[in-house]
Amino acid sequence: MIGRSHIACILGLLLPLVAVSCTSQFPLLSPPTVIATAPSVVSATAEVSATSTPSLETPEPRTDEGTTPESELPMQLTLWTVAAVSPQAEGDAGVVFGSGLAAFESTYPDVQISVMLKNESGKGSVSDYLRTTSQAAPGVLPDLVVLNMVDLAQVARTGIIVPLDGLLSPSLVDDLLPGAYAAGTVDGQLMGIPFEMDVEHLIYNTNKVGSTPIVWTDIISANTTYAFPAKGTNGLVNDAFLIQYLALGGRLQDDEGQPFLDEQALQAALEYYRQGVEADIIPPEVLTVGSPDEVWPDYVAAQVGMAHVNGHRFLSDKSVLGSTEFASIPTHDGTPLTIGRGRSLAIVTHEPDRQAVAAQLIEWLMATDNNVAWSQVTSYLPTRHAAFVLIGDDDPYWPFLQHQLEVAVPSPAFPEYDQIGRVLQQAVIEVLSEEATPEEAAASAVDAITP
Repeated sequence: MIGRSHIACILGLLLPLVAVSCTSQFPLLSPPTVIATAPSVVSATAEVSATSTPSLETPEPRTDEGTTPESELPMQLTLWTVAAVSPQAEGDAGVVFGSGLAAFESTYPDVQISVMLKNESGKGSVSDYLRTTSQAAPGVLPDLVVLNMVDLAQVARTGIIVPLDGLLSPSLVDDLLPGAYAAGTVDGQLMGIPFEMDVEHLIYNTNKVGSTPIVWTDIISANTTYAFPAKGTNGLVNDAFLIQYLALGGRLQDDEGQPFLDEQALQAALEYYRQGVEADIIPPEVLTVGSPDEVWPDYVAAQVGMAHVNGHRFLSDKSVLGSTEFASIPTHDGTPLTIGRGRSLAIVTHEPDRQAVAAQLIEWLMATDNNVAWSQVTSYLPTRHAAFVLIGDDDPYWPFLQHQLEVAVPSPAFPEYDQIGRVLQQAVIEVLSEEATPEEAAASAVDAITP
């Protein structure tokens, strides 16, 4: 078995971005903590207990000469994932992920992990292959998969992946931040374990903005430009507007689960946009911006004073910025809210023995120090309370990110959301381009989804 401290020393040489020394009490790629704790109690890493380790016992071997009994062969565990979450990932991420799998196999020699790469989205993606394979050749489905949050919800409703309740240790599940737990839960059941997340928040130039914007009036009264994505993504409204609508108490489904829009909340959010346009705070160019990354160059060049950014971008490049502070996205009353996106691990196999081993691999990859290491080499947010305790140092940005994951809500993923997302985007376009008043745009949106 490869020693934990030895692995940490190797990675310490390979991964200058991971601030873990060879003598650290939190070595990388360690087995997960599997000790009983109260909910939300941060626990230190520990060796896997005998009671939590999956049983890899096999029946008595066959006596056929010249062949290896099937019962003595290693269990072949198959993982479907994407290149960015694999040993083939670029840079240090590939080293960390590959070393994690190798360390697991070394610790459990009766298991071999086969990694199969799929496309990030669309045809040939993990979710696409799960749907087609489950119908055409269910015998070749993988044991576990990596899915983004939207795909997780959609696949979960097909019955292809299995609920995780009871398969994972309470110490892991209870340590997930609220936004991560919510993102992994579908229709009341935990279906995936988010291992990386991202959220959208505000950054502002302190040379242009004197105090932290908290509510809409702070934005409207600022004497500088406020930039955010408003073009839409694949025809669907951006998170920037969804955050405002949801913060007003707006709903996307009624009590029966049917598509629904709250006209009053929608009108109020659109009125905020109208006021920003009228005050020359929100420029018309936001309708050409599809993602926070597209705002970044203008903010770095000081062409805008306030902008939306995602945590991944800010973690990657905040060292190049001066005179910049961060804050929650201002809402009508200052109550912080954001939308959590990211990737999760889910189990596909319905065989109990294989489920147990797949769950153990999830626990291994989600061990606190492993969650920290992955965050540090990818600049995505970890998802465990315990990870934020280790990773924060004295940087106030980390407690801020933790709070964002405490107030984050999942991205909409119900079947009819595409219709609502397109209707909302049309309303945003009409108001920002001054083609319609908030009242007119809101009324048209509600009429468009009313049966």
